[in-house]
Amino acid sequence: QEALPPSATLLGVVLSSDKTNISVMSGNCMAHPLLISLTNINACLHSKSSAHAYLLLTLLPITKFTHKTTCVHSLLQDQLVHQALNIVLSPLKTATSVGV
Repeated sequence: QEALPPSATLLGVVLSSDKTNISVMSGNCMAHPLLISLTNINACLHSKSSAHAYLLLTLLPITKFTHKTTCVHSLLQDQLVHQALNIVLSPLKTATSVGV
C-alpha cells in the first residue's frame, strides 16, 4: 500500500460461484454463475440476497462428456473453468496492473 500514489484507492473483490439450475431460460441446463462483489461491503449485507451486494459476472459452463473415462474429465473441466475465468477476469487483471 505504501507504493500507491496518494490519490489511489485500493478495492478488493470477492468472487463467488455455486452450481445452479437455469431451467427458466435454457431448457433445464446447469451452470456455475460467477458473482462479484466488493470486500468493503459489510458481511451481514453479503448474506442477504435482497441487498443485491453481488452482481452476476458470467455463467461458467458445466461440461457433459460423451466418453465415460473419468480420469480425464476433471482435468478437462478444470482447464475449461480456468480458461473461462482467465477470459472473464482479464479486464480486472488489466486494471490491477495499469490502474483505472
